Amino acid sequence: MNGKSLAAALLAVLFFPGPALAADNWQFRLTPYIWLAGIKGDVGTIPPLPAVPIDISASDALSDFEGGFMVMLDARKGRHGFLIDLLYTDIQTDLAPVPPPINLNMKSISKTTIATAAYQYELHNRDQSVVDLLAGLRYWDIDSELQFSGGLGILAGRTIRNTESWIDPAIGIKGRAPLGDSRFYFEGGAGIGGFGVGSDLFYEINASVGYQWTKSIGTTIGYRMFDVDYKDNGFVYDVRQQGWQLGISFAF
Repeated sequence: MNGKSLAAALLAVLFFPGPALAADNWQFRLTPYIWLAGIKGDVGTIPPLPAVPIDISASDALSDFEGGFMVMLDARKGRHGFLIDLLYTDIQTDLAPVPPPINLNMKSISKTTIATAAYQYELHNRDQSVVDLLAGLRYWDIDSELQFSGGLGILAGRTIRNTESWIDPAIGIKGRAPLGDSRFYFEGGAGIGGFGVGSDLFYEINASVGYQWTKSIGTTIGYRMFDVDYKDNGFVYDVRQQGWQLGISFAF
């Protein structure tokens, strides 16, 4: 075989792999989940109203929960893949009324959308233990509304609304490992982003224990926390959310 033929053969192997090298198919894991999170921090989502401290427990947040959905999709082929995480919540809270003589009732409506899309690269895979590196973007949308009813003054019967959205770059790491020879497994991850592009900074940590009921169905229980600091033209969203997370995963 001459040099040109050898080079052509090598290129064919590298860029047009045969069945043995192209055997990897796409693998997907879809996980709907519930995040029972409380929230604490400083929030000023309707400028020019000033930021105020908030401290809402997970139980209070659950009682004020009006709707939402949370789902994660993990897809991979060989060592490469992508991750999508979508979270939407609608929280409605009756605030402390303004006392006499104004007698004004207030209601807060907060709709939050957080969407993450990331490329993932498999750094380690051995004995069913997997570690992935992540790089992508996280989109935030905060839709806030204050409703005033009853009472006196120019605010009576009015609604004030403001929407703020931004995009953060994000990097992270995640992993999954079996616990001995049982059907239990551990999974967790951490991420950081913002870096002044959108928010000043955000970071996230999560850890869960799961049980694999069948080859394609598993359930998890764990804890998730994220912290974000965003300020722009009087809009302030400097909060930490944390709480228990429950999920069920479907592999296909």
